[in-house]
Amino acid sequence: MNTNDDFGKKLKPWLDRGAAAVGEMQAIRLKSARLRAMDAYREPVRWLGLVTVNAGTAQTLHYSVVQRVLLFLPIVALIAVLAIKSADEMDLGELDAQLLTQELPPDAFLDQDFRSWLVKPQG
Repeated sequence: MNTNDDFGKKLKPWLDRGAAAVGEMQAIRLKSARLRAMDAYREPVRWLGLVTVNAGTAQTLHYSVVQRVLLFLPIVALIAVLAIKSADEMDLGELDAQLLTQELPPDAFLDQDFRSWLVKPQG
């Protein structure tokens, strides 16, 4: 036997007796309170497919995540734009000038023997 059904059967006469004693205005107020409560009730949802939470908590989590993303989105966009601009400002002429003004000629950097001599431990 289901204990919930037994409890409901035992409680029903008491509730029916109490409902008969309620006046018309009280019944209307109770009915409106019940309807408001049913409107506010939402079925539990599975959040990320892992955890079952009530709908209010899921909505709060959803909005807090969205708000954080929207808060950091302009900052991330600004950093990305600055990084792209700084990468674009690398002038090839300036790079060539730096290579040509060094003590070694540019061909030395292209020579494989010179590279192996650079990495060979001296001593």
